[in-house]
Amino acid sequence: MNRTPGSSGGDVVRGASFAAAKGALLIGLAVVIGIVLLQQVDNSSTRPVGAATATTKPKAKPRSTTTTPSPGASTTTVPNTPLKSPGQLRLIVLNGGAQSGDAAKMATKLKQQGYTSQPQDANNWTGHHQQGNSVLCKPALQREALVLALAVGQGATVATYPSNVPSVIQSDLDCIVVVGA
Repeated sequence: MNRTPGSSGGDVVRGASFAAAKGALLIGLAVVIGIVLLQQVDNSSTRPVGAATATTKPKAKPRSTTTTPSPGASTTTVPNTPLKSPGQLRLIVLNGGAQSGDAAKMATKLKQQGYTSQPQDANNWTGHHQQGNSVLCKPALQREALVLALAVGQGATVATYPSNVPSVIQSDLDCIVVVGA
């Protein structure tokens, strides 16, 4: 079939740019996961990775490792547990100053990216107003917060999970995504 006169290839261009953006997001996600895994696996030993030693003992349970901060820096704890998948994270999307309906749009976007465990519909965080989007995850889920912030996009920041959660939250959640103005 021939194209009708005056029609443009704009749909093709939009599809290609969406695919390129999706590819860039996946590459970014792979880089973040790769860095986290390298930090977990690299112990700076000179023996081959698969080589066994006579002193190898199975670990009883996952533990956390603490890095020694430089003077004036804060301590960072990185768990040795596997990274939770997007479908395992229980989250809610709240409107923190954005236009009405933007939180619901973000919730839908995240569901399409695998964040399907949203026990509550997107809602409004009454009295809260912020600029930009943010991701607030519990302290043990900082790696997951970084990956979620990539999924949120638009320069989303990672912040501390609030000690007193908004009153609209009705269940125990891992993360809160706040859509700001």
